Amino acid sequence: MIIHITAPYDMLIQRHDEIIGRGVNPEIYFSSTALDTCQDADVRRLGDAFKKAGLSYTFHAPFMDLAPGGVDSKIRRATQERLEHVLHLAGLIRPKAVVLHPEYEEWRHGEAFDLWFQGSLEMWIPLVKEAEKLGVTLALENVFDEGPEVLKKLLEKINSPRCGFCFDTGHWLIFSRKRWEEWIEALGSRLVEVHLHDNMGKKDQHLPPGDGKFDFTGFFRLLWAQHLSPLYTIEVHEEEDLPRSLEAVRGYIEGMKGE
Repeated sequence: MIIHITAPYDMLIQRHDEIIGRGVNPEIYFSSTALDTCQDADVRRLGDAFKKAGLSYTFHAPFMDLAPGGVDSKIRRATQERLEHVLHLAGLIRPKAVVLHPEYEEWRHGEAFDLWFQGSLEMWIPLVKEAEKLGVTLALENVFDEGPEVLKKLLEKINSPRCGFCFDTGHWLIFSRKRWEEWIEALGSRLVEVHLHDNMGKKDQHLPPGDGKFDFTGFFRLLWAQHLSPLYTIEVHEEEDLPRSLEAVRGYIEGMKGE
């Protein structure tokens, strides 16, 4: 079972020998700043180095200030340019998945849902068609979503085997009003990846799994019972928390297999 660990692109460029030596399978996060400065040749070398070491990697696209369903066409175009750049990089080294934020917020977009939804489709459908050409899988992540309904509707409308769902445990714990079982029931057939981190239900703390309130034992049991095998990515923000996080996740995975 491969477990990925989120890592900023700039860190990987600076410390790739060390990180490869530690056997890390990274989820490479491209911030907007990283996109402004990264070179295709450097991305190719990074991908080649991980492949040579027999390691796996995924991508995470930028999200700060971006608006994939933005009503303002200029804002949406700027967002599209950023995400098109990420897909271009994905085409160079073919990550296992590219995670992206749809950025739906009920309190902000609920009254203008049709406008947001149409803008989202105008954004995602061309990107998904490009992903299909490249042979790359996109995964849309829950962030502020109160339930699975909007992402389900979006994925059904996009209707591509190259566009699925990334379930984020920490975001669910803070923002969702629906049980995680309902999320898996609604979107389990489209589950591509799971982001693993924890919190106390009030802030997006990105704690090691097991340090907060999320029921990881029950969650992994359900995935096992439903024969789901998504990619797993640990998303803790403190480097010193990684060994304990890896140990915890491996324990949950082994525990579900042993039942």
